[in-house]
Amino acid sequence: MSQPLAPASGRIAELDGLRAFAVICVVLYHMSAFSGALPSGPAWSAGILSVLGQTGVHVFFIISGFIITTLLRREAAAKGRVSLTSFYLRRFCRIVPPFAAYLAALLVVGSLGAISVSTSDLLWSALFLGNTNLVQPEGWFAAHTWSLSVEEQFYLIFPPLFCLGLRFCASRTLYVLGPLYGLCLVSLKLGYELSIHVAPGWINLAGLHHFRYIIIGVLLATHGSSVMRFLTHRSRAWPFVFAVTIVLLQWVSARSFVAIAFAAIEPFFCGAFVIWFIQNPTRCSVLRWPAVQWIGACSYSIYLWQQLFTGPAPLYHGWTFTQSPWAIVPLTACAAASYYLVERPSIRLGRLLSGRRSIERDPDLKTAQDSSY
Repeated sequence: MSQPLAPASGRIAELDGLRAFAVICVVLYHMSAFSGALPSGPAWSAGILSVLGQTGVHVFFIISGFIITTLLRREAAAKGRVSLTSFYLRRFCRIVPPFAAYLAALLVVGSLGAISVSTSDLLWSALFLGNTNLVQPEGWFAAHTWSLSVEEQFYLIFPPLFCLGLRFCASRTLYVLGPLYGLCLVSLKLGYELSIHVAPGWINLAGLHHFRYIIIGVLLATHGSSVMRFLTHRSRAWPFVFAVTIVLLQWVSARSFVAIAFAAIEPFFCGAFVIWFIQNPTRCSVLRWPAVQWIGACSYSIYLWQQLFTGPAPLYHGWTFTQSPWAIVPLTACAAASYYLVERPSIRLGRLLSGRRSIERDPDLKTAQDSSY
């Protein structure tokens, strides 16, 4: 038998640990490849670090899809319906206040002349359009908001479809939607690659093809019981096998059009990587270390603020410590301030506005804090 999706406390500690792993990969990649704060090393190591940075964001996507779908299923089972108003209130309070605080800080620092930042970049990022080619931010400091755009666009589409399925398909909803998600998963990757190789001038699915990682999280939450059973009590070698496969598939897909079909299955290995840690908590105690858990809890704020301290040297006007490993100190301070002063209060506000009066018993708050990062 596989273990339950969450322990009695309502929190999956391994997911916070994986968030810590993911955000650390992103920060190390940026500090090595862009700011020069860390040595880049030989070409092969730089390539692996690049893949790890990308995989870190993909892990965020998978966890988000898994958690949100699990919570939607839990609410539907308890109440017979899902309140979209409450969902979007919680989503807004979870994502927007810390994001707005970061953008406001960019405006202040830019107005002081410490960095060069485009107000148009900030505008398109604030509208969650940073993953579109037409208005993609060109500056460094808002470039990472493409991932937020992917998530928010997906969650404008998925919860209403989930509710429609509940209304018209009742208990068969998940079985009807599952094959459609799987088809969409492969089609997004194939369509993206075809748009690059066949008709790059008139079609580009660069933004939408990242949906496939969130869809994997959805599939694991709806159809993943057999995968969970299979991965329970498996050897510690399994996550290493998944990690090597992910690296190889990303490397191959960047070099061979013939391998596109194989690359389309790469998100499945990312999903299996995540599930192994959930199903084998006694074999990955490092993810439960207090420091790792803290990083995971703060991962959204860390992800937002790392961009300010990991850019190339020419972007800063007299700022030099960003090209040093010591840049991690102000990054940590800003992320902690964002987490304690903005993120946590806004999460609680979202619960209150959505009608959840008993915050201490709210599974959303305890189960990896609702989604995303």
